[in-house]
Amino acid sequence: MPDAEIHPVVVVGEGLVVFVPESDGPLADAAVFRRSLAGAELNVAVALSRADVPAAVISRVGDDGFGQFATAELRRHGVGTEAIQVDPEAPTGLYVKELVTDPGGAISRMHYYRSSSAGSRLSPATLQQPAAAALLQAARVVHTTGVTSALSATCLDAQRALFADVLPERLRSFSAHWRSALWRGREDEGRRVLAELARSADVLFVDVDDAAEIFGIRDAAELRLAVPEPRMLVITRSDGATAFDGAERGEAPSIDFTLVEPTGAADAFAAGFLAGFVSGLSLAGSLARANRLATRVMSSTRDHLG
Repeated sequence: MPDAEIHPVVVVGEGLVVFVPESDGPLADAAVFRRSLAGAELNVAVALSRADVPAAVISRVGDDGFGQFATAELRRHGVGTEAIQVDPEAPTGLYVKELVTDPGGAISRMHYYRSSSAGSRLSPATLQQPAAAALLQAARVVHTTGVTSALSATCLDAQRALFADVLPERLRSFSAHWRSALWRGREDEGRRVLAELARSADVLFVDVDDAAEIFGIRDAAELRLAVPEPRMLVITRSDGATAFDGAERGEAPSIDFTLVEPTGAADAFAAGFLAGFVSGLSLAGSLARANRLATRVMSSTRDHLG
C-alpha cells in the first residue's frame, strides 16, 4: 500500500458516474453522451490533485464497469484510491445531466440512479478498514459533504464517527450542501443533521442559499455569530465569498468569466481553499485560489477540473 503520508487531504463520500449529453436540449432528444466522474467529495479530490495537493478517497463502488471506470479515473487524476472498497452486491451510482440553455443562462437538471448504491452503503466499518484507517491517521484535513449525509443512516453514522475522531493536528472539513430532493419528506431532520455536522467541523463551507435553508441566516457576520464552533467559516455568494479564521475576516469578489454550467463549482471552491490552507497561503490567498478553481469548473460541462 502507498505511504498514507503522501495524502495530506482525505475525502470521504459517495462516488458517482455521470452521463452528459453532447448537445443541449431535452433529455428525450439526446442521442450521444459523454461519461465522466462525479460525486461531491470526488470532485474535491480531483481538484486538489490538479492543484498539486495530493488527495485520497475513502468510498465504495460497485463490482461493475462503472466502479472500475471511477477508480481508474481517480488514479488518472493522481488521486489515491487504496481505500475504495468494492461492494459485491450494490451497483455504482449513476446520474444523467440534462442541459438546457435559455436567455437567463445554462440550466442543469439532474436525473439520479443512485438508490441503494454502493456509495450509500458507506459505514463506520468503511473507515476502519486498514487502508482507510492509515489514510485518516496521517491526514492533515478530512473532508465530507452534506450530500453523503442524506444518502443513508450508515453514511451519516460514518460521518459522525469521522468527526468524533478528534486529532489536534487534523482539521475536519464539511461542505453543508443542502439537496432538497434527498431530504424530501424529512426536511426538518435534514436541517438538524447538517447543522449538527456543521457545528462539529473545523472548516465549514456553505453557500448563502444553503445557509438560509439550514440556519435561517443569509448575512455572513450574523452566520459567524450564530455558528461560532468551526475555526474557519467560508460563505459563498454569486458576487464573491467571505471567510473567517477565528476573528480574522477575508473577502474575495467574484471573477469575470463565461458561465457554461455551474455543477461542481462549490466542490472546486472548497478544494481551492483547502489547497491554499495546506500550502500555507493566507486567508485572502486561499479565497483567491478557491475562486480560480471554481470558475474553471463553471467554464465547462464537467463536474470536476479536467
